[in-house]
Amino acid sequence: MSQLHHRQKQDTYATNLLVSLLMRFPEIMSIRFDKPQEQILFNFLLAGRPTKEELAGFKALLKESFAAYADLSSEKLQFKVVLQSAGKLSILGIKASTETLSLEGISLLCGLVCRAFSRKIVRDAETLDAFYDEEMLRQEEIIAYLLNHGVATNKENLLAFRDAGKVLVYNK
Repeated sequence: MSQLHHRQKQDTYATNLLVSLLMRFPEIMSIRFDKPQEQILFNFLLAGRPTKEELAGFKALLKESFAAYADLSSEKLQFKVVLQSAGKLSILGIKASTETLSLEGISLLCGLVCRAFSRKIVRDAETLDAFYDEEMLRQEEIIAYLLNHGVATNKENLLAFRDAGKVLVYNK
């Protein structure tokens, strides 16, 4: 019975982490948590398609910024950038290892995406309007707590995404 309770608690932690991340960072459109690969995929929605130069500049900025972050924090975040076209929109996917995930690293990642694609990034306006500084701080505290307690889950894959101002999480 104790093991069942522990598994349910791990699943709840992972689900709550994904929900809090989407609530805190309105620029993230979806998150896929892949337990077997120990990876997390952050998807950002862009209006239009970035040019090759914009994408190359973003990758260089990301690499340089996370190298500096690693020097300052001793946390090395490994990432991979993937771009997919979807008609008049693009999906910018950034895969990262769950072992090195931190609130600061996620904040840096989101800040870099918003900076590099400031005119193209699509954000959830409902989340932006509804969020106050106090609520943002509360979500950051929740995220930091959950990351410190591990993002283990018994589910193979979790997918969290936005839909009409709501956050939905599925066991995929």
